[in-house]
Formats: sequence, structure tokens, C-alpha cells
Amino acid sequence: MAGQASSKRRFTLADVGKGLITANRVMYGKKDSEGHNAFQLGGEKIDVETACELKEICWGGSNVIPKSDWVKSSLKFQEADQLYAFGLKCEHSGSTKSFQMVIQAYILKHLLFEGKGSKKNANRRSMDYSDKSSRPRNHQGKPISVIQLLRPNDVTQREVLAGAMTEILWKAGNCEQAVISIPDTENSFEIIPKYATDTVTEKLKLFRCTREDELKNTIKKHLTYFTGEACGGLMNLLYSIVLSKGFEELRKDLQEKREDSLISPEDTMILGMSNLVLTGCATPYLHNGIMSGDLDDATNFDSEEGRVGITGRNNIGFLIWTENAEQTESLNLGSRLKTPMLPIWVTCCKKKWGVLFNPNRDLMKSYQAENRFQLFYYSSNTQKEKSEVVLTIDTRCSRGKQKVMIDSGVEDFDEIEEDPLESAIQTKWDGATVDWGGFVPFC
Repeated sequence: MAGQASSKRRFTLADVGKGLITANRVMYGKKDSEGHNAFQLGGEKIDVETACELKEICWGGSNVIPKSDWVKSSLKFQEADQLYAFGLKCEHSGSTKSFQMVIQAYILKHLLFEGKGSKKNANRRSMDYSDKSSRPRNHQGKPISVIQLLRPNDVTQREVLAGAMTEILWKAGNCEQAVISIPDTENSFEIIPKYATDTVTEKLKLFRCTREDELKNTIKKHLTYFTGEACGGLMNLLYSIVLSKGFEELRKDLQEKREDSLISPEDTMILGMSNLVLTGCATPYLHNGIMSGDLDDATNFDSEEGRVGITGRNNIGFLIWTENAEQTESLNLGSRLKTPMLPIWVTCCKKKWGVLFNPNRDLMKSYQAENRFQLFYYSSNTQKEKSEVVLTIDTRCSRGKQKVMIDSGVEDFDEIEEDPLESAIQTKWDGATVDWGGFVPFC
């Protein structure tokens, strides 16, 4: 009887912070017109204290109502089997797009390097991806080109999304447990004066998974809560990541930025949030390891213990360019994000987010392969293009912008508009030239 009573108690803030949420299984009922379970959702009702803390961490206060972009947006792919079918639709700018682009990197990881086709992918050689009629490879015994691979059907879209979400949540939970948050039709607690309703947070039901396979199966069974129309799918995933991490651990990761909300009042996603998704640790810093606070160090700061940055080489990388070189260098972006295990980089160029990637995993294993190579680029702005955007990166010689401008007959160098994405690329490949292949540069 005592065990039964314990299994039915409500979530508390301490449970989430310490990762001690009572395990519950989902009960499945009939589905409504949106494909959601109409009743018997199961799970534990979120309590008001946990809901208030969740909103405090994510938005800056329990009385803050998230922007409608978050409340209404979901994880939706471009049309299956078509151009950019691998990509998520980003119908809004700001923090929702930033968040989606980090998720997009994981989708590409699972599409290109995980699952049934991963072994075939490992044998891929350096290729010219601008030619869309060649470069066949084997996939399930049938020839398939890179471009075909990047135009998955709806079944593959759902599979790679579920895989991406599973990896993100499991990593956030330190590979020990994860929490999935799903809104029910009714409020989970009585509304109090300091809490502002947003139609999602107060309706949450929470489920804890203690095995990775259990997590993936649960996500698959409830995927429509993340992909359906106007169901708050982005908020559901954001909340699931935060709850999987735990409040206490999250604030510890944020260090002196612990009071900052993950989504700022200016509708930007802080680096702590992007790092949480990318690495499982919500550090707000980009440097390798622990930065010293030595007074003789040029990077000195006011801290006795040091600022903890990126502690290990990551599967997915990150490149950034702010307003100028000085501001960018002050972020101390380290090699552990510049040089990931896989050729996938989330990019943030003047607060505009996207993803660079190459289907050849061997690109990161050979310096020679990095002499001249190609990278696909995807962001919400690519939807207007009529073919995949492929950049050619040449690192063999540093011609310099001045020589390029002279050869082009340009006399006033100040009139040349800087390409932020090229500048971000050059933070890893110093002096590299970037050929957009006829596309007008954008980010």
C-alpha cells in the first residue's frame, strides 16, 4: 500500500531538481481529430510550484506568457520527398528558429550517420555535391544519391525526428533518465495569482523514462504532440529538455548566468540553452575546459574557481560570428566545438541561425580532405531556393579579401558587405575562401 501511495503522488520541485520523479507508464485512449489521445493520457500532473519554476527558468518569470510563436509552433518538416525534405519549417524568426536549427543538426545526424544507412555512409568519398545526377551509393540494396538521401519520405522524417529527440533528452538527463512533458486537455493544478496561464504549461502531464529504448518508444507513440498543428510542440520539447536536465543541475551548469532565462526578454536563445541541447551541459561559455582566472591571463575574469566551458569534443559543432572580429574573439570559441566528431555545425551569424553539414564523415578525419570541400547550408531562408545550397570551401591558399576585391575592380573596400557566414567559417578554417555557387550569400 505504501508503494502504491508513493507512485500516485504529484510531481514536486525537489523531484525535478534531483531527478527523483516517480516512474509512470502512459495509458493510451482513443485519439481525437489531431491524432492526440483524447482521454486517459496518464502520467503525473505537474504541480504549481514546478510549473512556476519551469516558467521562471525558461521565460524569466511565472507571470510571463511566452510569445505566441512558442505556443503555436511545432516541429514540422518541409514536404516529404521534395527539396529540403530533410529540413524543419521555421515559420517564425527569433528564438523559435534558433531552437529549431539546433534540433535540425540532430535530425541531420540521424539521417546521414545513424540507423540502417550509417555503414554505407561511412564509405562515402569526397564528392562534388553540386552534380545531382551522380554519386550513387547503396541504401538497403538500392542505389541512392546524396540528393535523394536529403529528400526523405514521411516515414523517414518521423523516424529521424524521434531519434533526434531521444538523443537530445537522454543526453540532457545524463544518460540516466529523461522526462517527457505533454499537455492534457485540462489544467493540472488550480491557478494562483502569481501564475499567468499560457494554455500549455498548466496542462502538462509528465512521464519519466529510465531506459533509452523506453524513451524512444514513448516519443514515437506521442510524436503528434510535438508535430501537430497549434499544439505547442516546440514548448513541449523545450520543457522536456529542461525537466530532463533538472532545475538544480541546470542552474549549476549556468554558473554566474544562473539567473538568466533560457529565452531572453528580447526573444533570443542564450548560449546556455544551445549548449544544453548540443552537449547536454548548459554552460554559457564556448571555450575548451576551465578557463583560468589568473591575473596575468589576458582572459582574466572575476572568479576564484574558473569558468567551465566545453569539457569534451562533441558530435556536432558550433560556429559563431557576432558584429565584428573583436566581439567574436571575446567569446573564445574552442576547438571542441569548431572540430566536432561529425561534419555538422550549427551556425549563429549576427543572431541568425542555420546548419552547415557534409554527408562524408571522413571529412573530420583527414586534413587533406579539408583542402577543398563542400558544405550544404540550411536555414529558414533557404526555402525560396530551387536547389540545395552547396558552398565550396577552399583552404589551400589565403588569398585575402583585399586581393579578391582588387581583382574584381573594387576600389572602395568599405563598400563591400561582409558575409557573416563566411566570417564564421573562417574562424575554423583561417583564410578560407567560400564560393556560394551562384547563390547570393545569406544566413
